[in-house]
Amino acid sequence: MKKIIGFVFTVLLSFGLIACGDNSMTATAQITGLEPDTTTVTFNIELTDPDDLLTSTITVRVFRQDGSLFTESVVSDLTPAALEGLNVTNLTQGTTYTIEVFAPGERKLFSIGKTTFTTLSTATIEITTTEQFLNMSANRSGNYLLMNDLDFTGVTFNSPFTSAFSGTFDGQGYTISNVTFEKVSTYTGVFGYVSSGKISNLNFDNINIGTVEAPLPMATSSRVGIVAGYVSSATAKIENITVTNSQIAFSTASTVQAYVGGFVGELRATLIDSMIDSTVIDMKSTSYGRIRIGGAIGFLTEDGILKQVGSDVDIHFEMNGTNIKDRDIQINIGGLIGNHNATSNTNAVQNVFAKGDIEATLNFGTVTGTTKGNYSISIGGLAGLANANITEAFYQGSIEVTHSANDHEENVNKYFNLGGLIGSYVSNRALNKVVRLGDDQTLAFNIGTDYHTLRVSQTLGQNASSATHNLGIYGDTNLSLNNVSIVGDDTSPVINDLDGYFTNEFILNQFA
Repeated sequence: MKKIIGFVFTVLLSFGLIACGDNSMTATAQITGLEPDTTTVTFNIELTDPDDLLTSTITVRVFRQDGSLFTESVVSDLTPAALEGLNVTNLTQGTTYTIEVFAPGERKLFSIGKTTFTTLSTATIEITTTEQFLNMSANRSGNYLLMNDLDFTGVTFNSPFTSAFSGTFDGQGYTISNVTFEKVSTYTGVFGYVSSGKISNLNFDNINIGTVEAPLPMATSSRVGIVAGYVSSATAKIENITVTNSQIAFSTASTVQAYVGGFVGELRATLIDSMIDSTVIDMKSTSYGRIRIGGAIGFLTEDGILKQVGSDVDIHFEMNGTNIKDRDIQINIGGLIGNHNATSNTNAVQNVFAKGDIEATLNFGTVTGTTKGNYSISIGGLAGLANANITEAFYQGSIEVTHSANDHEENVNKYFNLGGLIGSYVSNRALNKVVRLGDDQTLAFNIGTDYHTLRVSQTLGQNASSATHNLGIYGDTNLSLNNVSIVGDDTSPVINDLDGYFTNEFILNQFA
């Protein structure tokens, strides 16, 4: 698919009622869907012909910036389908051209529409101002180099990439700060939507996608993250990123899919050598849907990779359902990953940690007359739901889950999988060197007795795996259900000494 990037629109000129003797031309042409690339451009022509003057052909000419003719083509099929996806090749990159459409009159051709565009350039583009950063939307495959810190205080911010970014952005260690979003959109984040692009060597500070005091409304299914909402290609890479002093806060009353992560909402790519600290994710919902929240990544898909990634993010989720009847609800919350589904690569997630606290308050709001429904809740320190393994990782935080039942949920299947490491683990790949650090950390689950299935543990809430894991608790043991300690009922292994346990330098540095 070609990209709509790097072109400059001029005002479209449509010519009507052009007289030549007794001939008048009332037809007009609009050139739409311009998609310039480095050496090609694709476009559509939309004809308006109220007096049926276009009966044979039109001529399409492309002019260079100096006015000389580059190429022309006579088009005889004037049906709308034939005028879509027209293509010009062998253009020069970084060059401005004009497309002009002509219709035949009695004695000459009449210009009935034109527009100007600029082909893309592979040259590195230096970014020094907030205006230049926002204008990257004009070239979604550009190669960008940040030359200084960017402070967005007082600047109205809209992500430059609501359509996919496939270029490169090297922050050179500089910082983007004080960004305030005014709305939650389909792809919400500083870089919005990234396909095969690369973002590296960049710091984010004080990025606010809503605030706890004034959460933004979410009216549509969304992917939300500080760096990007969605990274859609396995070839994309996010490397050497830090996020500090930031927050994501929103509320929804709609039926939505919400994938929310401190770095990225949904990641189908590689994230390495990155840290997020002193950040809060706060979500309130009054409707049903699919919720995936992670301190680093909301939804890690099949091709995703996480290596040397740390998350210190506090997560608060509150559901106060309104008129929920005969519906399904799925909630996956993890200190690192909400839903870990990186099954394509063995050991796709390794050398990672999470430290933030998780708090979830659940009042489903099921109404009288409800006859069916499945409410599936998976919450864990590293991952809520995991379909693939994790290697060399630890969680150091507290989890509190509170559920308020009502009298209308007797026909609803409610599944609670709550673990100090992973809420629900459903892979036959072994977890290796995965530890919950227990000192001064608590696991408090207040669920009541109104449920279909309840699985709680200091490590794996649900362990639907045939593998033999290398995991356990180091430090204080703690697990309570309905305000009663059930540590004695938990079979999680205890690790007495971490000396020599971890071998990765990134993880070892967290204990230095």
